[in-house]
Amino acid sequence: MAGSPKEKLQEASDVTAETDQREVYLRDGRTLVVRESGGHDLVEIRSGSGMVEVRIELTERGPVLRMESLKLELKADEAITLESPRVEIKGGSVKIESEADLEVEAKGEVRVVGTNIYLN
Repeated sequence: MAGSPKEKLQEASDVTAETDQREVYLRDGRTLVVRESGGHDLVEIRSGSGMVEVRIELTERGPVLRMESLKLELKADEAITLESPRVEIKGGSVKIESEADLEVEAKGEVRVVGTNIYLN
């Protein structure tokens, strides 16, 4: 394991002239793939079986991030902010837990639909 990490990446890179694709081989059989597709640049991390785990597509309107994983954790010392015209959360079970006050604020109506709704 002599040399700098930059040298290791260059040694492991595989450039294919016809596809202009670069691959960097990572531990556990994963690969980092950088290529062009449909006029967009793509950065992908693929599993050992070739499945895409992380994909960043660089489009004219901005980057699009897609992840498929066993588990996703976000942690921040100060705040996590999601800002979008629409946010959807889909899951078999969803739990919101707060160690302090919890506020729900809406400029429009708030609808809660369920078989049973428990308050207090």
